[in-house]
Amino acid sequence: MGVLSNRTSGKFSLLDPLVKIVITWNRNVCYFCYIFGILGFVSLAYESVSSGVYISENALLPGLVHGQFNSESVAREFLTSIQEEASRYPNGMPYAWIAAQFQQLGLDVGTQDFVLRYNIGPKTNYTGRNVYGILRARRHSSRESVVLAAPYRPPNSVFTPTNGGIALMLAFAKAFRSASYWAKDIIFLVTEHEHLGMEAWLEAYHRVSPAAGLVDSGDLKERAGSIQAAINLEIPEGRASYIDVKIEGLNGQLPNLDLVNLAHRLCRRERVQSTFKKRVDPYDGTSLEGFLENLETMLSMMSSQATGVPTGNHGFFHRFGIEAITLAGYYEPGMHHPIRYHELGRIVEGIFRSLNNLQERFHQSFFFYLLSGTNRYISIGVYMIPFSIMAAPLLLRAVSIWFDLVQSHNAQKDLTSLNYDQVCGIIILCHVFGSCLFLLPSTAAKLGLSYFEFETDESVYYGFILASVIIAMLLMFPVKRIDARAIRCIAHLEMATLMFATALQNISLATFQAFIVTPLFLGTGTASSRKGVFFKRLIVLLAHPVMILHVVLLLDAYRTFPEETPPSILLKSLSAAKRSVMYSLMDSFVYGNKMYDTCIQFYLPIWMLHWLTAGQ
Repeated sequence: MGVLSNRTSGKFSLLDPLVKIVITWNRNVCYFCYIFGILGFVSLAYESVSSGVYISENALLPGLVHGQFNSESVAREFLTSIQEEASRYPNGMPYAWIAAQFQQLGLDVGTQDFVLRYNIGPKTNYTGRNVYGILRARRHSSRESVVLAAPYRPPNSVFTPTNGGIALMLAFAKAFRSASYWAKDIIFLVTEHEHLGMEAWLEAYHRVSPAAGLVDSGDLKERAGSIQAAINLEIPEGRASYIDVKIEGLNGQLPNLDLVNLAHRLCRRERVQSTFKKRVDPYDGTSLEGFLENLETMLSMMSSQATGVPTGNHGFFHRFGIEAITLAGYYEPGMHHPIRYHELGRIVEGIFRSLNNLQERFHQSFFFYLLSGTNRYISIGVYMIPFSIMAAPLLLRAVSIWFDLVQSHNAQKDLTSLNYDQVCGIIILCHVFGSCLFLLPSTAAKLGLSYFEFETDESVYYGFILASVIIAMLLMFPVKRIDARAIRCIAHLEMATLMFATALQNISLATFQAFIVTPLFLGTGTASSRKGVFFKRLIVLLAHPVMILHVVLLLDAYRTFPEETPPSILLKSLSAAKRSVMYSLMDSFVYGNKMYDTCIQFYLPIWMLHWLTAGQ
């Protein structure tokens, strides 16, 4: 700020016209930027703004791969066998059968036992086992590898069984075990317990444990080279009419765009319908209808990316620098002819043979992008412009407050009436409260079980509500107006910094933050009456994480169950809120999802600062 202001004379020496606009027309400029940023972000879905996809890495050579997979009957035999085995284990996984199949195919077979020690509430251990086989490359030593994975889902699982993907994996291994052109090891992996099994296997493979000791991953007997890429299969045992390519990973990470484009291109070559977010590209992307379809696809991607939760097992590879996607099969009557294992095998073969040509890791194409379809993308250089405009109002308001503080004091006082100790103490206190709340769940779970016999999710949820109410009441003491304005200035700067920092990895989360929080925090200025102060605090209350969660889930429940009555929708959203808080905790502690950490340790202290200074 010293560059823009002359603190000796109290007069501004540089950028006078800009400073006058920022101060005099601050409210209008802020809301203009906010609205213009939203319109700019929406326009990204228009085909003239987005770009057509292309493959940057020439070494992939997708057009030169001549498909040789012709094992339709073999895949169906494997499918019949695994269905018979699955009927014997309605709630478990046929480890011995899968390991025996890998052994018969001549692969190096290994198993991994893992344990999840659930330490929130009643301490419970969950056990599982992964089975994998390694096809060793004949042309090179085991320095590099690629992974073909599939989650196993027992017959009694709430999810659609993926026996079709496991059958395709075994047929692929049998068809190409004797091929001499493989330059990389191929790891065939079948995981148990969905995300947990994949997380445990990756931790054991890389000998790391980011899950705070909750997951005992053990060790792996067999290993291959450094993993370059991975494909996860979620192919049902029944019919599938299209392939949906899933890309969102942990904490909003995305695979290299070349890998995504490779999968779509090979699907088109085999005349298989490929989709993104289960949506087919519009026939005319330049029409209004096409624009709205592209916008829905882009917003659907942003909604899933913002949560930080992977859309498939592929999402856990990204934090290890491994590019990965999931190929999921779905059936929709009348959409397309059923896909045979012949086409699916050719697609998987094409992807792996293209990966086999890589001389180095993916690096040519984008890692930060948004997709509005299978053939359109928006790069980071494009979407950061409207986002920056949308998030700029908080920075402009902070600059305006600072300049106003400087202007309101002459050179002799030089802000001496500002109580620096109190301002710094309040800021530190709010962040200490956030750190304390980070340790709340385990304590709340124990107290809720001991005194009220609550379930763990209820104990944690009500614990957060009670703690939030207590903190809000503690932070309702009066603050001198000049101190309140200084605190508000710092709070605006912190919020803007948080949004821009988040945008560097998860643009979707940062955009929704800016969309929801910016207008609410802009309305926390000085009020001249108690009624005005009450109204300002009510606005800030809407920005509390629990309030945002309830509003979002209420709208989602209304959209999902339009036939339900309002009380029923309210109860469904309340139940979903309890589960969401618990899922967020487990994602943080077990998988390393940063949503809970960011919300409690960064966003909530900023909210406390705005709550304290609202109307003052």
